[in-house]
Amino acid sequence: MLVFRLILIALLTGCAGPVKLSNVKETPELNWESDTFSSVNVPSVESIFYLSDENKQLFLDYYHAPENQEVQGHKRLSNFIALFLSGFSYKGNTYNADLASTEHAGNCLSLAILTKAYALLADLKIEYRRVNSAPVYAKEGGLITISSHVQTHVHAPKKQDIEKGHFYFSKIVIDYFPSGRGMLGDAVSFDDFISMYYQNLAAIELASKNYDKAYSLLAAAIERSPYNVETLNTLAVLYKKSGNVAKAESIYHYILNHTQGSVSALSNYVLLLKQQDRDNEARVYASRYSEIEDDNPYRWYNLANQAYGLQNYQQALDLFAKTSKMAPYLHESFFGQARAYFQLGDTSKAKLAMKKAVELAYTPNEEKLYSAKLHTLKAYEQP
Repeated sequence: MLVFRLILIALLTGCAGPVKLSNVKETPELNWESDTFSSVNVPSVESIFYLSDENKQLFLDYYHAPENQEVQGHKRLSNFIALFLSGFSYKGNTYNADLASTEHAGNCLSLAILTKAYALLADLKIEYRRVNSAPVYAKEGGLITISSHVQTHVHAPKKQDIEKGHFYFSKIVIDYFPSGRGMLGDAVSFDDFISMYYQNLAAIELASKNYDKAYSLLAAAIERSPYNVETLNTLAVLYKKSGNVAKAESIYHYILNHTQGSVSALSNYVLLLKQQDRDNEARVYASRYSEIEDDNPYRWYNLANQAYGLQNYQQALDLFAKTSKMAPYLHESFFGQARAYFQLGDTSKAKLAMKKAVELAYTPNEEKLYSAKLHTLKAYEQP
């Protein structure tokens, strides 16, 4: 659930799904390993979903209670989660199932892990879907964390209509942070889901400069999902922070040349080139954003803000417009367009974009802010 960015945006997909390769079979292997880090023990996959006998029993007592037997299994699981979330502390920590159950706390990935642990006890099938929703930013150890999340889809046991010979399926979607402005993203495979857990833990160690532990966790993530682009992106950030810029650059080249790409990886690489005063190369790579397939409008919005901060106003405008096209309900992207238009000297278009931001404002405070900005723009146009 934590998405980590350096001054080079290092994006982890704790709750965000990875960008898939267009053709994994034809992709060459990446030499990502290094002997500069020491191997450190990391949690096993089994430990991620471990539940103590006491925590198992809490669920099983509810699930097998006589008064609940008329409720379908997947609904029983969903009902238990709903009860469990009463008083739950939505901390940013990524916990395994047992710790989330014991502490009654954790991020959305922790809740998805806990749901999986319960589903295993009840022999229920679950799947994961990424949800692109407004991220939450926090800064720690030089990294900016961006939180997004997944939904868990819990399937009921299939039923057969014997007379007609048809099978019927039903499922319940558990969304731990429901939002009317979220966009359903890609399905997340189980291996990618596991890699998210390791990525999140690695990001914490990376922020604390525990590079050996971060490397070991990322190695575990790659073992589960070798072509997870965001894991590789975070590994590049690790190499950059630990001083091996050449290795970081080789990973960025691999991502950009052998996958569908990553907004965060390309942004990181452009920043790396700028830091080395390789401005011509940076401009060439910055022109490749249009080649990337990424269905998360918030990544493009973040990139647009970055371009605006670098005074690349035309690029910022294009990226804000891309965000609006993907998610036309986002007032933030229209506000961004208004700012970019103003910097480019087009006050009329800035005013139109600001009007749209006012219409879409999600809270009274946002509407008040945008209305004040609009009033300023109108005054600015007057002779």
